[in-house]
Amino acid sequence: MGPAGIPYAAGAGRRPIGDSRMISKRFLLPIVTLALAVSACGPGYLDAGKKIAATDQNKQVFEVVKTYHGAVEAKDVDTIRSLVSKRYFENGGTTDDPSDDYGYDKLMPRLEMLVKNVKRVHLAIQLRDMEVAGDTAWVEYFFSGRTLISEGNTDAYVKSDDTMRMRFAKEGGKWLIIGGL
Repeated sequence: MGPAGIPYAAGAGRRPIGDSRMISKRFLLPIVTLALAVSACGPGYLDAGKKIAATDQNKQVFEVVKTYHGAVEAKDVDTIRSLVSKRYFENGGTTDDPSDDYGYDKLMPRLEMLVKNVKRVHLAIQLRDMEVAGDTAWVEYFFSGRTLISEGNTDAYVKSDDTMRMRFAKEGGKWLIIGGL
């Protein structure tokens, strides 16, 4: 028995039982090797539901989504502009009414409002589904956000959440948004 009634292990060094120094390198090395091997198995997943594989293409497309949302929070119109294709098209949510359709040229003034009227944006996103097929892709995600909007002398928070589908095309080796903002 050692001090305070802690039993000692037999052998050289006479360390107390339960002392973390009792674990030898010969014991740790196989465990660490196994842990690294298990964590390296398979491609991993991009979503919490583990249905979207973390392939190179999927990661590239999802990185555009994350960059877009970061740029919205930072109110960085230049970055958003760099992520959007000149072929961008939005039907305004109505397929039978062309009056609310708009493209890249009408999108840009909407982005300028982000800088002018929005003081703060906080978004949280959750990847739901995605598909990459050749040079096109889509990502479905849920977002929840709060936006501090300023109009005149009045500031107000607006809370929103929705499921969105962003569409992409690969142009010049780079994934760009072609719809769904």
